[in-house]
Amino acid sequence: MGGSCGALAWPAGHGWRAAAAVAALLALAVAVAPPALAVEEAEAAKGPPLDIAVLVSSRKDVCFDPGDVAAIKTMATAEQDRINLRGGIGGRPVAVKFLDDQRDASRSVANVATALDNPQLLAVVGLSGSDRAKAAFEAHGKRIVDSGAPFITDLSVTGLFKDLPNVFTTRSSQDQERIPVMVEAIRQLGYTRLAYIGLDGFTYSSTLGDALKREIGADGLVADHRLKLEKDEIPYDALSAAVADLKAKEPDMVVLGIGSSRNGAVVSALASAGEKPALFVVGNIATMPEEIRNAYPQPIYQLAWDRLPELYNDRMRRRIESAPDVNWVFEGAKIAEAPGWKNGSCKERPQTNGAPDPFESANLRALALGAQFADMIGLVTEAANSSAQKRDLKRLRAHVAERLTRGYAPGRAAYKGSFENWSFDPGSRAAVRTPFLVILPGGLGRTQLAPFQLMRTKGGGLRRIDTLYLDIDLIKAHRVDDNEKSFSAEFYLSMRDAPNATIDRIEFTNAFIDPRTNGRQLTIELVRDSNSSDGYASAMKVYKVTGRFLFRPDLALYPFDRQRFSIDIQPKRGATPFIIQPPPAELRDQVVESDDWQLSSAYVGYEEDFVPLVDAYTHEPSIVPFYKASFSWLMARETTDYFLRVVVPLGFILIVAYLSIFIPQTNFEAIVTIQVTALLSAVALYLSLPQLDSDTATLSDRLFVFNYFMVSLMIAISIARVNPLVARWPRIGAALRLAHIALVPLLVAFVAVYVYGASLGV
Repeated sequence: MGGSCGALAWPAGHGWRAAAAVAALLALAVAVAPPALAVEEAEAAKGPPLDIAVLVSSRKDVCFDPGDVAAIKTMATAEQDRINLRGGIGGRPVAVKFLDDQRDASRSVANVATALDNPQLLAVVGLSGSDRAKAAFEAHGKRIVDSGAPFITDLSVTGLFKDLPNVFTTRSSQDQERIPVMVEAIRQLGYTRLAYIGLDGFTYSSTLGDALKREIGADGLVADHRLKLEKDEIPYDALSAAVADLKAKEPDMVVLGIGSSRNGAVVSALASAGEKPALFVVGNIATMPEEIRNAYPQPIYQLAWDRLPELYNDRMRRRIESAPDVNWVFEGAKIAEAPGWKNGSCKERPQTNGAPDPFESANLRALALGAQFADMIGLVTEAANSSAQKRDLKRLRAHVAERLTRGYAPGRAAYKGSFENWSFDPGSRAAVRTPFLVILPGGLGRTQLAPFQLMRTKGGGLRRIDTLYLDIDLIKAHRVDDNEKSFSAEFYLSMRDAPNATIDRIEFTNAFIDPRTNGRQLTIELVRDSNSSDGYASAMKVYKVTGRFLFRPDLALYPFDRQRFSIDIQPKRGATPFIIQPPPAELRDQVVESDDWQLSSAYVGYEEDFVPLVDAYTHEPSIVPFYKASFSWLMARETTDYFLRVVVPLGFILIVAYLSIFIPQTNFEAIVTIQVTALLSAVALYLSLPQLDSDTATLSDRLFVFNYFMVSLMIAISIARVNPLVARWPRIGAALRLAHIALVPLLVAFVAVYVYGASLGV
């Protein structure tokens, strides 16, 4: 017996430390453990990795870091981890290797050599900047071709790699996308007398000017000026001469291919000369000084691929909201080495209150670039996993390159990434990304989508689709059912009148389907049409819609959670596609009546989706693309009722159980009776609550489990303290008493702070 007792004893002087440590670890694990992870789709990848080289270009010449490289590294690494958790490529893990050229051509050449020297290289992702790419391709073009490794660049000039069959680009081809869309848009807009102002000696500008001359014709292009830069600026005399010529020839539209940073000077010169034709700029309208662009009386057009006016990329937004603990702000870090801090041209940014907004325009650019690189890693992995030769690296490389060339061809298939859908033109090997047409109407002061857009067809042509200027004003959201994953909503839908602008074209895709009728639970009433004679909003149609809609609740933090409620709309028929343009966020009504919910924020997201099809007779795959929009409201659940019905009773249960330990040990039966009653009370309280159909443990569940654990721990300590075996070791008894008196309230206080923080969204 003595030997047995010795085996059960803790080392003298350390018993209370061991007991406290074990109890603390168990309690903390229960209190703050994340929700149970879903079963992985495949066994985690093992074995030697397959490497993907990622070429990045950090900057030291600007005052503040644009965040591109940080976003690329964060999101590419996250994609690597996601892939490896799902089995990697044929069971082998994927390893991302970052190589930074710091915008130096010689470093680009060295980095490409380093990537090609890697015997485990599967693919290369990255490489931007025409000069750096040209140097790398001239130095290693033959090695790139001989390797067979797919090389996915970020270049807009496809001529740089036309002789390298395994090189691709995530940019759209200027010849196949930008120029055809621009020319067709000008034709659709009805402008017939064009003038062009470009730059002499710049490939993109010369290509654009030559294409306009070829497509519009000599009669349509009334003026063509290619200006030479001096010290990266347009000389005053040359600009004045060009403006004078335009004034004499009176074009109805001027196309500016001089770079975003110079557009403001040219527009100002045109306005000063009294020549104010419509403008089509290559670049971003927003880079022009606000006082210049907003004072211009005629419309200004541009092409845009992302960051649309008043619209968010819905996939990106949902990804950010699903991981609130991740720091999604990459833009803004100060670059101390930048020359501007020495010469005084750099200025400190003003201090702002509150946390940085990840949805600021500059940060969205970094997020988009990071998601683009992550998408390319996912695309390479998906293509590699479709190969039957996963162990032969040379064949695997060739298969991936072939899949990118043929498998993801436009109209046949697309890779659905976290940012957008990706397919590549088999000829140019450039990403097929049809741009949007954006307009700054004269005097409006805000950019928006133009009244029509152009969508690429399967045959390679361009099809006109309508822009619906539309808003949804949510009046009431109520009867939220977490188990049914639905909510009831009442809202006004208003749209600007146009020939094809009717609610009959709209499908509410997340409207609840009644199983009895197999129809959507919607009631639509026409409140007013554009022919109403009351004189208010004469160009608007207004509908009142009432119905039940689905949502996808994330209940991990229930009841201190925030959910996304949305009204999702898309074209009802493929023959009549459209895209949505909402009004500015600050002009939209932010008042929503809701039972038990508080509105946090609202936004409108867009997404380009597609329906994959296979002809059962020819086995020919194809896709049908379409745009859809989501009017979303983020709402926080009110927790007053939960605190009163659950948190407060659980607190009193713990207090009563805790106070019982101060009853003399001679009344052991009373102590245990109180503690067991407290445990049963907590169980009964849990069973009396409405049960949620959730795949993960909610915060409420973990709170109850913690309560069970703490009361059970007090019961166990109470029993141990009166046990004759433990009584033989006074130090153990003292440790148990200390745990009873001090450790239990400390653990409860810790969890109370955690729950309070969760209730505040901290």
